[in-house]
Amino acid sequence: MDCTSCGVKVQNVLGVIPGLHNPQVTFVSRTADFDLDTRIAQTDQVIPLIEKRTGFKCSRIVEGYHSLDVRMTKVTAKQLEDSGTNGLLSVVQSKGTIYRVAYDPFIIGARDLLPDECSVAPPTADTADTQSIKRLWQMSYYTAAAAILTVPVVVLAWASTPVPVHIKEIISLVLATLVQIIAVPEFYRQAIKSLVFSRVIEMDMLVVISITAAYTYSVVAFGLTEAGLQLEQKAFFETSTLLITLVLLGRLVAAFARVNAIRAVSLRSLQTDTSLLLQPDGQQIEIDSRLLHFGDIVVVRAHSRIVTDGTVVSSDSAVDESMLTGEVVPVTKRPGDAVTAGTINGEGVMHIRITRLPGANSISDIAAAVEKALTAKPRIQDLADRVASWFVPAVVAVAIIVFAIWLGVAARVRGQNGGGAVGTSITYAIAVLAISCPCALGLAVPMVLVITGGVAARQGVVIRTATATERTFKVTDVVFDKTGTLTKGDLHVAREEMLTDGYTRESALSLAKAISNDDSHPVSKATAAHLPSLSSTPVSLERVKSIPGSGIRAEQAGRIVRAGNPFWLGIDRDPVVTQLLQQGMTCFCITVDDRAVLALGLTSILRDEASAVISALHDRNITTHIVSGDHVHAVVATAQQLGIHAGNIASRRTPSEKKDYIASLQAQGKTVLFCGDGTNDAVALAQADVGAQLGSVSDVAGAVADVVLMRGLDGLLVLLHVSKRAYVRVAFNFAWSAIYNVFAILLASGVFVKVRIQPAYSGLGEVVSVLPVILAALSMLVGREKKC
Repeated sequence: MDCTSCGVKVQNVLGVIPGLHNPQVTFVSRTADFDLDTRIAQTDQVIPLIEKRTGFKCSRIVEGYHSLDVRMTKVTAKQLEDSGTNGLLSVVQSKGTIYRVAYDPFIIGARDLLPDECSVAPPTADTADTQSIKRLWQMSYYTAAAAILTVPVVVLAWASTPVPVHIKEIISLVLATLVQIIAVPEFYRQAIKSLVFSRVIEMDMLVVISITAAYTYSVVAFGLTEAGLQLEQKAFFETSTLLITLVLLGRLVAAFARVNAIRAVSLRSLQTDTSLLLQPDGQQIEIDSRLLHFGDIVVVRAHSRIVTDGTVVSSDSAVDESMLTGEVVPVTKRPGDAVTAGTINGEGVMHIRITRLPGANSISDIAAAVEKALTAKPRIQDLADRVASWFVPAVVAVAIIVFAIWLGVAARVRGQNGGGAVGTSITYAIAVLAISCPCALGLAVPMVLVITGGVAARQGVVIRTATATERTFKVTDVVFDKTGTLTKGDLHVAREEMLTDGYTRESALSLAKAISNDDSHPVSKATAAHLPSLSSTPVSLERVKSIPGSGIRAEQAGRIVRAGNPFWLGIDRDPVVTQLLQQGMTCFCITVDDRAVLALGLTSILRDEASAVISALHDRNITTHIVSGDHVHAVVATAQQLGIHAGNIASRRTPSEKKDYIASLQAQGKTVLFCGDGTNDAVALAQADVGAQLGSVSDVAGAVADVVLMRGLDGLLVLLHVSKRAYVRVAFNFAWSAIYNVFAILLASGVFVKVRIQPAYSGLGEVVSVLPVILAALSMLVGREKKC
């Protein structure tokens, strides 16, 4: 795909294929994503149909780490396929002696699966990237061929040479015809297929009409001259040849810039191709990383990237995790600690045990999330597509009007004869058709989003939806959850208070330990973490059920045990509980058959970056709020520490009430960003215009939010910063596209009598219009670490 109208064409084709649903086309990365009902059609049936109707070469992107390209003979491949090996899924010939072996790595490892006589084929690049490179080489060939044939035509037309005019025209005709044969057919195929199958008049149609008109007129003029009939406007073969050469050159430059822009922000490049495997006998061998098994121990040398996710077996080093956390100080790793793919080992040597295979690790999760966001279109992109869809028909109409006007001017005002008037008019119409370019408009949004997603991800902010960037720029209010978001997730138990004489301290703590042990809420985690240090013995509970925003309910020997929020338990007026609440503590209480048994007072401290982030938001005139399930005293204390207005806090809110709070702000015309830690926040994250979730790299794949902040609250400032920069560039791109096309058409149509763009030079319109858009997007890479 060379132009945004190509993406529209593919979208239209996919939309009418039986069994194919939810098509999403990403022009910049040249990929399409869709759901296929295999009861109606199969992949091997759909792909050829797409190729036939679009004219594009298509290949299926095979995702997953359970496939391996192996070099083997046909006999060996057949033996492997018929072996019945447990865990082997399929053996399919890919190309020549290379076969793609699909397997289940949880059942069998790659090294155990492959016969000794086989070898792993060289790693293939990303399918979309490979196709883009092939397309670049193909375009380079066409451009070079057209240029070689065009240069003599231009020299013969414009330079003073001793060659007779008759010979010049014959040579020019032959060379121009060769250009038509070599370089132009691709434009014809795309334009005609687009018109027939998609009912779309795309950019290629403008090129076809302008080139064909110039070439056809020149051939007719040459023929009439040979027949002894002289036209006032002679043949101009240099126009058609130079025009196609410049169009091809423009597309080549744009495609090259686009491919390199995507590579500049790619995250998959952080993964290493080889690993140092530690064998049971202590020997170290270097192997292809694709051959690693679960449980393998690999050696990571000093200053090397960690190949994939794992746990430390032995270590005398620290790891640079700045790509994930933003923290420049290396983190010391000890046996049992987790390490992440793509992070960099320090000075020492580290042994790690593999827990996730390359291609399906944390880096892959982040890259997949970023790439998936590109398949959806923000509203502003829909607007651009609608405008672009009308652009080509509008330009054709303008060209017809220009032709008609100049036909009258040439005949009536300039006094040219019929042939001369037609020749003059056609040059202006050709210039209008060739100079016009909707590509800048179509690229205005997707090119910026590609760069924005990559830049943000490298700063620890994973933008998972296309609308997040667009909406973040408009945010007026940020609503925070408290526990685990503004405060550190590691609450600790500061006080233990018995509320009844009917239980011993040990039995009460045993209940607390049992009921909180498997719950994911920060309060439950803190309680469970506190109790192992005591000699309490956990008890057995039945029918344990977590109630979001309230607590936990269970049964023990026929008794109802409840733990959690004292307001939910109905013991908030107990004197001891009241005292804990007034001291700003978070209370975790337990009742048995509605009888108060135990109250734990937990305290937390603010995140290190919380105050600075809140202050920065206020500097941007963004209103901040706290909405929490905690009691009012704890929420007020946190708000006072952070400088959040007392009128912008809400306490004792259930998840649904948090959603209602956000909805009330939206009803006032506010654009709301909600930031939570993902615990009981799903409905609030969904309600907000932008949902941001604090998390680690392991949370990316399963997150429900629009954005995952892997480096803490600082990620909000990164998100706001890249959103603003993206919006500015999109606005520039739209403005440039409009200004370019208006002035280019005016200059090409001859409105300015003394200044015009000759049709031969109109092919420069492709590069002149598109290159500034790509450069504007690439400028996102400059100063990309700035946060506010």
